[in-house]
Amino acid sequence: MTNSQTMKNSQSPDVADRSAATLIELVDLQKHYHMGTTTVEALAGVNLKIHPGEFVSITGASGSGKSTMMGILGCLDRPTGGKYFFDGEPAGELSDRQLAKIRNRSIGFVFQTFNLLPRTSAIKNVEVPMFYAKRIRTRNFALEALEMVGLAGRAHHVPAELSGGERQRVAIARAIVNNPKLLLADEPTGNLDSYTGAQIMMIFHQLHASGVTIVLVTHEPDIAVQAERIVQMRDGKIVHDGPVDPAKRVQAMEETRRMAEEKQKRLQANS
Repeated sequence: MTNSQTMKNSQSPDVADRSAATLIELVDLQKHYHMGTTTVEALAGVNLKIHPGEFVSITGASGSGKSTMMGILGCLDRPTGGKYFFDGEPAGELSDRQLAKIRNRSIGFVFQTFNLLPRTSAIKNVEVPMFYAKRIRTRNFALEALEMVGLAGRAHHVPAELSGGERQRVAIARAIVNNPKLLLADEPTGNLDSYTGAQIMMIFHQLHASGVTIVLVTHEPDIAVQAERIVQMRDGKIVHDGPVDPAKRVQAMEETRRMAEEKQKRLQANS
């Protein structure tokens, strides 16, 4: 697709250049919530760097700080302390208008619950981010994004007429339509069966191969090992940050490909 080609050309540095470029940098990041007289420390001094073109999984138990950190990475929330730099910009010091501009133009979001407008067609759901980014020719870009996720033929269906996997594909198309520098995915396979989840993961692998930087939250080990790197959180801190064993990653990706192909054969047999 034309947009994905542009994405690859503008965002994917060579592997040798990754160490020189930083898309995300967290420095002693802290986030506190006040509940009555009690202070909850959701993030307790997180330090993290993510380079352009990386695929990173964030894991950890419920309450470990994953969702809080994703909210800050997506410029949906502000840290209580520390620094967050997005593509060199001190995000924690920017105005609400400036943060909204970053969200609309540079970050794509994929949620577990899809978050689609229920009475709006797939293509119009995909067009929503372009409205806020004030882009023109939205229909062409939206069609390209739907084609990328294999749903061009369902463009005019509303969410109720789509399966769970198809709804998540629409959500991914919406997330990538503005050629974001960063794609944030929060449990994107959590509401799907394993075979449909495999199809969704294949889309993420295609996007990563085109140069998209992906940060994916998951509690599923077989999903986490498909990233290049795993960051594990506990009690608001990073307790592990390291590369995935290449052999384990290849094995997990091959199984995902097998399951995705089997799912596609079933769909074709039933059509």
